[in-house]
Amino acid sequence: MALTFVMPRPSVPSGGHAYNQAMVAHWPGPPPATVQLDGPWPRGDDSSRRALSAALQNSDAVLLDGLVGAAAPELIEEEAARGARIVLLVHLPLAAEGGLSDADRRELAALERRSVRAAWRVLATSRTAASDLARSTGRSDIVAVPPGVEPAPAAEPHDPPRLLQVGSIGPRKNQLTTLVALTACLDLPWTATFVGPVADPDYAERFRAGLGGARSGWAGPLQGAELATAYAEADLLLHPAHAETWGMVVTEALARGVPAIVGAGTGAVEALGSGSPDVLPGAAVPSDDPGALAEQLRRWLADPALRDEWRQRAQRARTALRGWPEAAAELARAAAKQ
Repeated sequence: MALTFVMPRPSVPSGGHAYNQAMVAHWPGPPPATVQLDGPWPRGDDSSRRALSAALQNSDAVLLDGLVGAAAPELIEEEAARGARIVLLVHLPLAAEGGLSDADRRELAALERRSVRAAWRVLATSRTAASDLARSTGRSDIVAVPPGVEPAPAAEPHDPPRLLQVGSIGPRKNQLTTLVALTACLDLPWTATFVGPVADPDYAERFRAGLGGARSGWAGPLQGAELATAYAEADLLLHPAHAETWGMVVTEALARGVPAIVGAGTGAVEALGSGSPDVLPGAAVPSDDPGALAEQLRRWLADPALRDEWRQRAQRARTALRGWPEAAAELARAAAKQ
């Protein structure tokens, strides 16, 4: 049964879009047909929801990106009733996105719960996400298919150390907590660069206002060679996200031997340990505690031996990370398995 991959059309760089594109590019054998949909996702509007409905009706087997489909359970239910196999791929639970009201979170969670229960199969992008989704929806057969990573040359160490945070500028990625932690370390030598598009204009305004006080720069959204250069020039990735299913930025840093500090209790911890599960090439801190991030960052900045230890751990981890061909083969099997 031929598979169609229905996904949002990329407008800004994101981990979800990068995952989709890499999976299709490395698909074993002929890749699935892809349908990219414009729209104000996840809710969509009349036009985009009609396009989504048509895309689902045109195939008996659909790999459906959750950003497009998880808030439209009635469409999934209709297709399931006619016997279509809808495989729902959840990159991030809808209610976990930043900047939502409590009412919006409750409504999106309820819609996604219906979609998860109606889909023929449900995939998530980490074991952490699959477990969380199982608890919130009551569905016990959710399959985890973590991302792969492209091999990359090892980064060289710098003096003073160079810090990097990559992610859309908004509450979920938590750049303001990073700025507070950096401000607490101004007596130590370092440089810091933030990379990412604006997700929340109000949050971004506060972020820009705090850059000068934290002695940091913002490069805006970077892709391709420019983003690769940003990783190559880093010594430590900062990723204290409030919610994260995996955090591809973490494994992209590890592919270059760059350690990371990530948000505790998120899928980024799973990503950080994916190349060395016994000892993390970095640390996890509570994402809502700027003091904890500042303390861990200060330890790393002030202790050359600790910096060297984390770097050695990351260098070992980079050789054990799985590539995109392996990840794509796993996704293909999970989407087709009877």
